[in-house]
Amino acid sequence: MAPRIGGFKPEALEIVTDGFCENNCIGRFQFGKVYRGVGEFSDHTVKLFEKVDNYEVRPGDNEGRVQDEDCLTGDDRVLSHPNMVEFLGISYPTERPAVVYKMQALDTVHNLLDKDSFSWLQRVKVAYGFASVVASLHDCRPIPYILRNISAAHIMLDQDCNPKLYDFSMISGGILPDKRELLNQYVHGCHGYIDPDYVCNGKWSEKCDVFAFGVVLLGLISKKVVLDEAKKTNPEPFLYEWAYSEYQMKQQGLKLDVCKFSLVHRCLEEEPLFSFQDGVTLTVLAMQCVDFNPLMRPTMKQVVQRLRKLCIIQNNPDLFDLENTPAASSFSISGIGKLLVRKLEVYSKMPRNMPKALFKKLMGNDFSKLVEKELQYLAPIILTYDNLKRITDGFSGENYIDIHQFGKLYHGKIGCRAVTVKTLEATVGTSIIKSGDNENRLNDELVLLQHPRFISHPHIVKLIGYCYEDERLGAVYDLESLDCLVNLIEKGMHSQLFPNLICER
Repeated sequence: MAPRIGGFKPEALEIVTDGFCENNCIGRFQFGKVYRGVGEFSDHTVKLFEKVDNYEVRPGDNEGRVQDEDCLTGDDRVLSHPNMVEFLGISYPTERPAVVYKMQALDTVHNLLDKDSFSWLQRVKVAYGFASVVASLHDCRPIPYILRNISAAHIMLDQDCNPKLYDFSMISGGILPDKRELLNQYVHGCHGYIDPDYVCNGKWSEKCDVFAFGVVLLGLISKKVVLDEAKKTNPEPFLYEWAYSEYQMKQQGLKLDVCKFSLVHRCLEEEPLFSFQDGVTLTVLAMQCVDFNPLMRPTMKQVVQRLRKLCIIQNNPDLFDLENTPAASSFSISGIGKLLVRKLEVYSKMPRNMPKALFKKLMGNDFSKLVEKELQYLAPIILTYDNLKRITDGFSGENYIDIHQFGKLYHGKIGCRAVTVKTLEATVGTSIIKSGDNENRLNDELVLLQHPRFISHPHIVKLIGYCYEDERLGAVYDLESLDCLVNLIEKGMHSQLFPNLICER
């Protein structure tokens, strides 16, 4: 698939960023760094994907993320929102995939959170603008977009302090594959923003985004920064745990009036546009968003509606491009303290495979079927091109089956186990294959063959492993293949045909 937006060569990005000079580095996002453009490219921002220390990145992962962003540009529902970054181009496939945006960046919200120059008005604008864009993504139908990695580091302010969502590394749904129930999800969001309910149950939903937004909102009002896991020097609580702890401390020995409970930093209360009522409303809204029970959290649409009723927005609608709206409605807080009780249990071990709760939902209450399902699924292994050569005896003619539309098929052996190997090649057949096409096809296949709806289907191959090594791509299936259907028809072997594309012996 050819890029929908303009292509940038790696050497062009060197010019835009002055050789990726550290002075032009704005900060880190989940899977790399983001840079300002310089000189005539000062209205450019470059997001560079690279391997990182605190999140697992497997071969092809970052290329797949760039592919998703390229596809996003085909959805006008996404591009039209004022708080969505404007896409300019991509650099892909290369050793250092990147996305280029048209944005004169100021800084990320993560970097600005604890700075006194980041005013109360700017913080509320960030909260409202970011909530608005997330709500619009959730409203897309038939399948909503879910970001799954909301973080203050993924919100960029332009020179006018307008918040822009600029990272989509884990986005799911919409016109992209629905990844909510994929098996073998080894990246679970951003440290400090991960929904504990997801960790317990393995189920992504819009409420996971709501939880992460609540953490962002807590940081905005309290001036507290969510530290990267690598920067934490002691087991200090997560930001949302701190918020619950503050609530409990005020409860002890006193009858806490929820209508007077605020987590707003004192220096922000001194600003002229601050009102105590807004501080309380934002505090309660943030705590509702990080409620342990996802059913008690508001939707992002409800979050936007409540933000619109803030005094600062009511009294300054022109600053938020809004007209006056009715007064705020009542609120409630539930589940206080549950996160503190479950902290060690929930975060002691992040799940590497599909949690049992999700299997139970898919399989019903039959525990024997549950166990059988878990034993059947094994995460695909990462193979090298040399591995593929050994499996097929050097892609020998004896093991050759036939060509497929975008490559070749081979018999293979892993020990005593018969397998089938598929390669993806740019020079096979008559199909036009552009740069990055086969990489995209392999990424799509990895999504499909790890979806719980398809792993147990009798007429869909089971994925053992894959190779993503520069332009040498391939997949290995748990299949002792006989031949392609077309070959069997030509040989007149109709009595041996099965419904499979490649018939089993």
